[in-house]
Amino acid sequence: MWTTEPYDYDFISSTDYTDVNTDLPISFCEKEDLQSFSSFYVPIVFYILFFFSITGNMLILIILVKWEKFNTVTNIFILNLVISDVLFSVTLPFTAVYISSSWIFGNLMCKMTTAFYFSGFQSFVIFLTLMTVDQYLMILHSWSSTSRSRIQYAINISVIAWCLSIMFSLPDVILSSTKEIDSGETMTKKKWWIEIGHYKHFSLFFIVPIVIIVACYIGIALKLTTCNIRRKAKVLKLIFVIAFLFLLCWVPYNITMILMFQETIESFKNCYSILHYLFYIFQMLLYFHCCTNPLLYTFLGTKFRRYFSCSFSRLCLPRVMSMEHDMSLRTSMLNAV
Repeated sequence: MWTTEPYDYDFISSTDYTDVNTDLPISFCEKEDLQSFSSFYVPIVFYILFFFSITGNMLILIILVKWEKFNTVTNIFILNLVISDVLFSVTLPFTAVYISSSWIFGNLMCKMTTAFYFSGFQSFVIFLTLMTVDQYLMILHSWSSTSRSRIQYAINISVIAWCLSIMFSLPDVILSSTKEIDSGETMTKKKWWIEIGHYKHFSLFFIVPIVIIVACYIGIALKLTTCNIRRKAKVLKLIFVIAFLFLLCWVPYNITMILMFQETIESFKNCYSILHYLFYIFQMLLYFHCCTNPLLYTFLGTKFRRYFSCSFSRLCLPRVMSMEHDMSLRTSMLNAV
């Protein structure tokens, strides 16, 4: 039997091996209730997130290609955000299978899912931050979003962002492997890299982005409250929603990770601690934000809602007309009889 632990939540399923990818050694306590909770509810949520993420992001991609094109900086960043989202989302079914049973996909797929997970997740954070900075520059400094120089600049920045995401993902991919144990196979990772990876995630992909994003949104809000900008209230409301959802989904997860990793609370030694359950809940909340954030950016905009309605109408209208034609034909035949 294969089991693997390539993701942050895997301290829940740790074993007695010190080199297993585990953030906390809690194998000494009973975990039946926690495993029952995680193996039933978490996979269901992951499958749902996978479906809506792939469906929604493919629809956004169609809209970008068919109507919007890639002639603005915002659309270029949204395209990259969609790619990041898809990379991250395709790992969710594999993760769901692992949580509900065991890892059955072998060593190669273990490395591939690790690569997709970390590159997708890390690039998602980078592009989310870049989009916020872009909004800040457009509103406070009146930067054009359609000038050729800025579009080329956005393309260059996107290439650099992907290179950074891949570079930061390589150690996790290289140091991840499978190992034979009594119950089968498990994926292992060096303990020293687990600790480094934890601080890397917390500093580079939480503290730095959240400081930049909050600072940009505060600056935008102050600018809008002091300037006579049309539809100011609507823009402020949109900014508040985006910032609030980001903080709501990201802060609880990372705080819980810090507490669990540092073992600062004595009750963490008890596997039935409510915080172990909260960890799964906050993790699903974080994944929900990752999978739905492109939808938030696009469907809160009037143009994208109009494009979506147009796409839906064109898809459904021929079917409705066909049904009406069939009903009319049947009525004519009955009248003839």
